[in-house]
Amino acid sequence: MRRLVAFTGAGISRDSGIPTFVELGDIREKLSRSYFNAYPEDFYNILKEFSNKIKAANPNDAHRALAKYDVPVITMNIDSLHNRSGSKNVLEIHGNLSYVHCPKCKKEYDFSRVYDSIYCLKCKEILQPNVVLYEDMIPGYMEAMNIIDSADALLIIGTSFYTSTASFMTERAEIQGAKIDIINENSKELVPQYLEKFFKNK
Repeated sequence: MRRLVAFTGAGISRDSGIPTFVELGDIREKLSRSYFNAYPEDFYNILKEFSNKIKAANPNDAHRALAKYDVPVITMNIDSLHNRSGSKNVLEIHGNLSYVHCPKCKKEYDFSRVYDSIYCLKCKEILQPNVVLYEDMIPGYMEAMNIIDSADALLIIGTSFYTSTASFMTERAEIQGAKIDIINENSKELVPQYLEKFFKNK
């Protein structure tokens, strides 16, 4: 029995109304550790705007199909739509917008805290986002590699391969001899079709 793992990027959420980074212009450079350190207020304004888009979005048929077939998901997305669709095995390697935390006292706050203030109530330190930024290490990198190693087939959905993360995951799967399929357009329709065929032929 072949084991399928899905690796998803921003493209899978486009049909849910969440724009990709390519569509957002220069946002990539503003989601870097150096930009956060230099302009934390502006950084959080960007995240708040993105959070508003996420709140207005719902999982689409691609998310729901992955949940239906219980496919393990490694995602670069921070929108948590895989979790909201019902997927039980999701690794959000770039984090999410569920909370922020104080680097000094370690207190966690719901992300909504930054709408009032980006500072810890207790320590007055700038709160840190639960998001992996450009220039950061990826805490879940080795866990992702272990999941990739367990796969006989890797379905890549909605990624431009701009980030090195996507390339590393793909190369790892190739080294392990996994079959690789890519759906970067019209995932709302093509992912359910792919999964139906895959599990019908298992």
